[in-house]
Amino acid sequence: LCLKGTEGPCVFVMNTQLSGSRIEDERFLSELADERSRQVARCADLASQHTTEDDLVLLVGDFGAVSGPFGLDVPQAAKAPLNTLEDLGWSLAYDESVVPASCLFGFLSDFMATNRKVLPLSVEAMATANVIGEAAIDVPLSDHQAIKAVFSMQPLLSTAPSEASQDIPVLGFGSHFLPEDLQERLSDEEYYQRVDELTREALEAAFSCGVRLLDSGNRHMNQQSLGRALETAISKGVLKRSEVFLCGRIYKCKDREQIRGEVDMLLSELKVDYVDVLVADCPPEQVPSAWPFFEEVIRDGRARCLGVANFDLLGPKVCTEVFRSFLSRVKVPPAVMALEVHPLNSNIEMCDLCETLGIQVLAYAPLGSPAKMESFMKVLTKSDAREMRRLLKVPELPQLEQIAQRHGKSTAQVALRWNLQRGHIVIPKSWNPSHIEENTDVFDFSLSNEEMAKITKLHKGVRSERFFQASFTASKALPRMTRDAFDECQEILKKIRGPTTGTFARPSLDGPVPLPMEVAQRGGHDASGKVDWEKLGFHRPVEEEPGFWRRMGLATGKGIDGGKGKGQRFPWLKDGLPVGGKGVPHPAMVGYR
Repeated sequence: LCLKGTEGPCVFVMNTQLSGSRIEDERFLSELADERSRQVARCADLASQHTTEDDLVLLVGDFGAVSGPFGLDVPQAAKAPLNTLEDLGWSLAYDESVVPASCLFGFLSDFMATNRKVLPLSVEAMATANVIGEAAIDVPLSDHQAIKAVFSMQPLLSTAPSEASQDIPVLGFGSHFLPEDLQERLSDEEYYQRVDELTREALEAAFSCGVRLLDSGNRHMNQQSLGRALETAISKGVLKRSEVFLCGRIYKCKDREQIRGEVDMLLSELKVDYVDVLVADCPPEQVPSAWPFFEEVIRDGRARCLGVANFDLLGPKVCTEVFRSFLSRVKVPPAVMALEVHPLNSNIEMCDLCETLGIQVLAYAPLGSPAKMESFMKVLTKSDAREMRRLLKVPELPQLEQIAQRHGKSTAQVALRWNLQRGHIVIPKSWNPSHIEENTDVFDFSLSNEEMAKITKLHKGVRSERFFQASFTASKALPRMTRDAFDECQEILKKIRGPTTGTFARPSLDGPVPLPMEVAQRGGHDASGKVDWEKLGFHRPVEEEPGFWRRMGLATGKGIDGGKGKGQRFPWLKDGLPVGGKGVPHPAMVGYR
């Protein structure tokens, strides 16, 4: 059956029944396996003769029970057609984990296979009725169940990515400047001048290294600096606007007017007429209702393609179901999915789905945001931080160091190469010109399949934003991660805090933070009620870090130093936010989500 009649890609459906029976003579086992392999190979060859690369072929039918007695007695012959299809690049729509049985004997024998990897939105085994018309019969019409698979037509018939998404460079520059990125104590005016200088110098270094992908967003405090630096580079003839791929993120997506205002701000601050990809970086549950307004931006010519972000935050399985449902209802599908992907957060489920649907993964924080992780380390003891860095900071992972030494590269380059070989676009961030140059030197080596698998197994569910937020909360609890990773971190913390205190206690507003007895005996509280943190082996409190006061000052409108030294008493913090501050602090200043 060929669903033809229109121009463009077509869907072909082929039905087959393969040979399969109980074989008592082992001499015929190899012949049966070869015959079953040849049968599916003939189907694949027939499909290739009558289709083009863009057409989709759906092969359905009875492949013989690959489970049950046939699968147990002659596993080689039972699995032969499935193995052949895999070798030919075909993909199964489901397996035993989805449909355990398709016949009344309790075996799986009915399959669907596609000539390229296309995942169905849902698969359901339905019992066959024993009714003809209105008359009931004694036995069902068939000893097989009906298998219902629902596919989205958009990825089936429009698998080719948009022209804009095909132009995306594989390596970019992340421009999100954080207060912690500058440890100098400066006045407000000097601080913003320094941010402007660092942004300009970093962008010049990136352009000189061949970087042409820039990532920006309305919550980036240096977006105006990025726009000025880009305008200067274009005016001096360093490059043309058409040579730069701009990725713009907007976060406020409540309604049409808010989205238009956000896009206006984005284009105004970047000093451009359009962005190449506009990413809806709002909570995933808000995207479906806001998407029609994003499609209007495409029609207005202010963005070449669209993107979404962080659907993985919805949780395992739920994230893919929600995303598939979203795709089935849109007119303009997203070309890009922005995700936090690095060796400690491999994000396999969403990445595999995006690959299947032809959606490009934009891997932000490909090095695990070492600066954000270090903010959390600074609230730990020196010994805890020393051990936990080698567990939670990507550039310090021992496994990456071994692979890096083998290739004569740095751990950062290995982490970037791992993402690139997965087919992802990476946007590392650095304000150091030498690091920017190092990040671009990742195309003269490759990782083996064993090394790729070893790095993928490092997954711990570590999201840097969670740790960054935890560094500003009153309770220094460990953020959410995989159970094994959480247990490893707890073991490290118990060494000094004892078996019952895995995290810092919530500080009291009436006095200093109470310490475990064994810690207090090493120095404890002095007569004035203060703690000799250095003597106890702690880093200085987070309140003494310049990035902390700058962030709190900007959040409460009290300036870069948060009101320190001006006779103002800085407000107490509750859940990481100042109590009695001026309204809701700007999310970029206190960490969002």
